[in-house]
Amino acid sequence: MKKRIFFYDDRKKSCCEYAEAFAGMEQVECRKASDYPDQTPIYVMEGTVGLIFESERGQVPYSILHIIWRLTANKEEKHMVLVTGGQKEFHGIRAAMEDLRQRGYVTGGIFSQYLIEKQRMKPQEAVEWMLQELEEEDKTPVDAENYEPLSKREVRRHLLEELRHYRQKRKSGR
Repeated sequence: MKKRIFFYDDRKKSCCEYAEAFAGMEQVECRKASDYPDQTPIYVMEGTVGLIFESERGQVPYSILHIIWRLTANKEEKHMVLVTGGQKEFHGIRAAMEDLRQRGYVTGGIFSQYLIEKQRMKPQEAVEWMLQELEEEDKTPVDAENYEPLSKREVRRHLLEELRHYRQKRKSGR
């Protein structure tokens, strides 16, 4: 198993819970993003990087953005993004992926609280599942085999149904 280093937003309770769960695993190191406000650059050459944060109205928190801007890591590796909630989770994921892409990094593991809740997993189970997914290098959030025999119209209908379920879930959670 490769060494994994996770930077997390220590201001949010959900991020701290996942960081504690990740810290209990072997070959995993968790670091607070708030410990690096002045440091430039941040070297992480010995493993892959993971970012754990809560979306702030579809944006990445400044402490995590600072990590992305100052990060010097292996560009050959696939790095992970975990959004633990907040407003507009998927916009937050997209923003983080775009920032990493602009810096030349490849995002391999993309996870959100919504996907974890949909599978009814507890944080410890979710951490084990995420690490297993990263190890298997099966990092696609959508199961491609389910869509191969379907036409484009049927795929679109299925994805719109998923989007409708997501919106209903977010509406009932308020």
